[in-house]
Amino acid sequence: MTRPSKQISAQDRLAEVNAKLQGHPDDAQALIARAVIYRQMENYVEAVADCTTVIQTQPNNVQAVLERGIAYRMLNRFREALADLNQVILLEPGLPQAYHHRGQCYEQMNQPEKAVVDYSKWIQITPDKPNPYFKRAEIFMKLKQFDSAVSDFDKVISLAPSVAASYQLRAIAFYAMGQIDKALADTQIMVSLEPGNPSYLHNRGVAYFELKQYKPAIADFDRAVELAPKQVESYYYRGRAKAADGQLRAAIRDYNKALELKSEHMESLLHRGNALLELKEYDQMMKNDDLLLELDPKNADVHYRKGLAALAEKLIDQAMRSFTQAILNRPNFAAAYEERARLNMMKADRAGAISDLSQAIKYGIDDPVLYALRGRLLKDGGDFAGAIADYNKALEGLPESFELYLERAQMHFKCRNFANAAEDFAHCLETRPNDVGLLGNLGASHLEAGQYDKAIESFTQVIALDRGDAVSYMSRGDAYMAKGDWAKAADDYKKVAHISGDAPLKRLAEKHIAEIVAKK
Repeated sequence: MTRPSKQISAQDRLAEVNAKLQGHPDDAQALIARAVIYRQMENYVEAVADCTTVIQTQPNNVQAVLERGIAYRMLNRFREALADLNQVILLEPGLPQAYHHRGQCYEQMNQPEKAVVDYSKWIQITPDKPNPYFKRAEIFMKLKQFDSAVSDFDKVISLAPSVAASYQLRAIAFYAMGQIDKALADTQIMVSLEPGNPSYLHNRGVAYFELKQYKPAIADFDRAVELAPKQVESYYYRGRAKAADGQLRAAIRDYNKALELKSEHMESLLHRGNALLELKEYDQMMKNDDLLLELDPKNADVHYRKGLAALAEKLIDQAMRSFTQAILNRPNFAAAYEERARLNMMKADRAGAISDLSQAIKYGIDDPVLYALRGRLLKDGGDFAGAIADYNKALEGLPESFELYLERAQMHFKCRNFANAAEDFAHCLETRPNDVGLLGNLGASHLEAGQYDKAIESFTQVIALDRGDAVSYMSRGDAYMAKGDWAKAADDYKKVAHISGDAPLKRLAEKHIAEIVAKK
């Protein structure tokens, strides 16, 4: 039976080397060995001194120059470190450690692109080692080149499939790319490799949360806080998951716990306020938001939420002030513009409402209802062309809205877009085929558009439904007149003269009859 070898401490190894150097103070290998031990003991200054002693007599000693370059890097003396590492690469261009440490030097100097070049060279020299792929993947992560990072992590995992950290970082890359299902798969492996790691359980919980799988998310956060009772983010995210699952009271308890551990945890304050708003506990919400505003006086979300609470309590002026403050703090806050627009409509401030609706649309709310609201405001102000443009957008999202088609038809008629008006009135008639008013408007649109046969057809349908509609007889007579059918025109005008109680209409019909008689 063999005995396990006894681990020799750094101090013991240092004593051995010192003993050797007492008899041979210029022994280059012993000096380099001592420099390595000093580096491992984080005594970088002594490591540099020993390597420099060797280099003074052996300026091209690759091992000494490499060790000194590493020690300089650890001392953040990057210019000297790069000089040494560059020399190593000139002397021995196939040495992987040189590219490794020069890449790390570039990383520390915030020159990631150069680090990628060195790590790529390191990979070329040792293609079957996982470390260079891992280091390059980390740089790709910093550069937000997530596709490249995933590719490198794939290689790392193929070479070392049992290292949980690789799955963890690849999961983060997948998460950043919006591929949450793949991130979840990686977190599953992380947890299987280290089932008692609270951070990995937390990460899997976050992935479940993002996939809206709230119950397994809560289970992971339960286990995470059991293993790490002071892990603030797990309480916070468990609160988020419970709130999304409709457990608002339980969510508030988790936010409270997170705030006990970290009183300035702004996300917990923010979401606790949301839960209190949903529970309509406005007094508690206001206290919560006062705390949040102490930490972040310009938090637009808080002012917006205060506006919603004030609105719920019918405190219109207070709501207006809150929404205005939210907009001042975040000028592109679309939802705040929308709420303020509705308040301006309540206050009969058409110009203010139009302006706010325009800002809400500009900053991202592509809601057909907003276009319809702005369109009606523009219509009421006489801007029919602008209103029609908004109704066009509104109808893209509300294609079944009878009222929007009807109002657009009326505006087209006022703008003398008679063919468009006729098309909209015809669409409305599909819903109300026997509506006399719609048929009359359709006939009038056809008449104004010079579509006399279609006009006659529409007015004939009106007359069939209402034999006493003098206006439709008159309009049909005008259509016949325009076609040159004097006899039928005269018959319709005579009918108007006979049944109409409207004296001006009756006189106009008699005038047309006289004109027809004169033509004969």
